[in-house]
Amino acid sequence: MFYMIQTNKQITNNNKALLTDIVFALQEKKAKNIISLKFDKVNAAMFDSFVICTATSNTHATALFDNVALFVKQHLGILPNHTEGVNNAQWILMDYFDVLVHIFLPDSRQFYNIEGLWGDAVKTIYNEE
Repeated sequence: MFYMIQTNKQITNNNKALLTDIVFALQEKKAKNIISLKFDKVNAAMFDSFVICTATSNTHATALFDNVALFVKQHLGILPNHTEGVNNAQWILMDYFDVLVHIFLPDSRQFYNIEGLWGDAVKTIYNEE
């Protein structure tokens, strides 16, 4: 299992590379219904993007989390600033400052409906392969 460790490494402003690496890492571990929400045109948005996906189980959610953290660290040299929900793995949040990753179990994703809350964001749907 990969857990966050502290680093003083400067966060890169290349959010496109970060977004690409996150999506690839999720696809590699078979995440379902992967989307990104881009907030360029949303007034008062605090983030550049959300990446949202669905895991099939708690174990799968943890594997997705581990793979994203490891892949992004290996390719871009950064770790998430903060993480939430890893212990119960119903909704895992990974905060990469400008890009937030949300890994949900199906019931949690439906209940919180983040896509619906941010309906004015530009939505991109990714293949699962």
